Amino acid sequence: MKKIPYGMSNFRAMREEGYLYVDKTMYIEKIENLNSKYLFFIRPRRFGKSLFLSTLENYYDINNEKDFEKLFGDLYIGKNPTKLKNSYMVLELDFSGLDTGDRERLEKYFKQNLIDSISSFLNKYHSIFKEINEIKEHIKEKPDIKSIINQLIEEVEKVGKKIYLIIDEYDHFANDIIAMGDSEFYREIVRASGFVRDFYETLKIGTKSVIDRIFITGISPIMLDDLTSGFNIALNVTMDLNLNEMLGFTEEEVVKILEEVGIEEKEREKSLEELKELYDGYLFSAEAEKRIYNPDMVLYYLDSIVRYKKPPRNLIDDNVKTDYGRLNRLTMNEENKALLERIIKEEGIVAEIVTKFSFDRMYDEEYFISLLFYMGLLTIERQEKTRLFLKIPNYVI
Repeated sequence: MKKIPYGMSNFRAMREEGYLYVDKTMYIEKIENLNSKYLFFIRPRRFGKSLFLSTLENYYDINNEKDFEKLFGDLYIGKNPTKLKNSYMVLELDFSGLDTGDRERLEKYFKQNLIDSISSFLNKYHSIFKEINEIKEHIKEKPDIKSIINQLIEEVEKVGKKIYLIIDEYDHFANDIIAMGDSEFYREIVRASGFVRDFYETLKIGTKSVIDRIFITGISPIMLDDLTSGFNIALNVTMDLNLNEMLGFTEEEVVKILEEVGIEEKEREKSLEELKELYDGYLFSAEAEKRIYNPDMVLYYLDSIVRYKKPPRNLIDDNVKTDYGRLNRLTMNEENKALLERIIKEEGIVAEIVTKFSFDRMYDEEYFISLLFYMGLLTIERQEKTRLFLKIPNYVI
C-alpha cells in the first residue's frame, strides 16, 4: 500500500519514501521534442505544477546521474530515456511570497530571492565551480538584477556547462498587485526600465549562451502581453492538446490510485462516484477527450478516507480557497459581478480564451472570463464554431 502524498511536491522524497506517484514522465519526452526550448505552462492553483517541476529537475540534473535508475527506472522515462537526461545544471526560481508592499520592497525581495537561488545553485554544483564563496561575493556586490544574471552566465560559461532554468509561480507577485488594483505599480515593474522587464530581457539574451532551456509555470498569463518585446521567445503550451493530461489525474489514474492507497474494493466504486462529482471535469484543450480531476483535491479527500474512514468535513481544501479572495476583489467591479451571476444562472458562457493578458484590459469581459478559466473556476465544455462554451467544472467549484 502506498502512502498518500497530500501536499507534497518533492519528487525524490516521494520516490524514496514509498509515496504514491502517478507516472507523468512520458510528458518529459513530449516537451523535450517540442519545437521550442522555452515553454510557458499555466494550470490552476494546487494542480501539481511544483511536483512536475521537481520531476524535471531530478531528471535533467547532472548531479543525479548515479540515482537515475533508483528515481526513474520503473517509470516511462526510465525505460525510454531521452538524449538530454542528466545533462544540465538546473537553476530553480520560485517567485511566491515576495513582499508587494511597494516597488522598492518588491525589487529588494526579488533581487534577494534571485541571489539566494543562485547561492543554492552554486552550493549544489560546488564540485564543478571553483571558489564558490568568491563567486557568491561577486554576485552579492552586483547593483542590479541584470548584472547578477550576467555574472552567473559568465561563471557557467567558464565551466562549459548549460543551464535548464525552471521558474515556478512566475506571476505570483503580479497577481497580488493586480488584486490590489494598483495599475501604476504594475506598469512601473514591467515597463521598459522596470526590473521585471530587465530580468526577462537578460534571460532572453542568456539563451544565446548558457541558458539552453526554460520552463515557466504560473496560474495566469498576466505579464505575457506586457513583456512581449522583452521576452518574446516562450511558447505558450497551456492549451496544447498533447499536454491536456500532463497535470492532474485522468479517471483511469484515479481508479488505480484508489487501489494503490488501499481503498477496499467494495468501497472503490462509491469513492470514484463521489470524486467524479466533486473534483472532475477539467478540460484544457477543446480537442481533448479525457477530463481531468484536480489532483490536490483527490489526495485531500482520500487522505481523510484512509485516516478517518470518512470524507473530509469541508469538501474543498483551504489551500485552494486563496483564489477566491482574488475573485471577490475582481467582482467588486459591477460588470464582472453581473457577468458572474449570469454564468451561474445560465450554467456557462460562450467565450474566447485570451492567451495573453494586458493589465489595461484586465476588466474587459473576455479577460475576466479567461481569468476564471485559468483559475479553474470555469472549464471547456465544447467547441461552438470559433468559440468555446465554458462551464463550471464540478460540484465543489
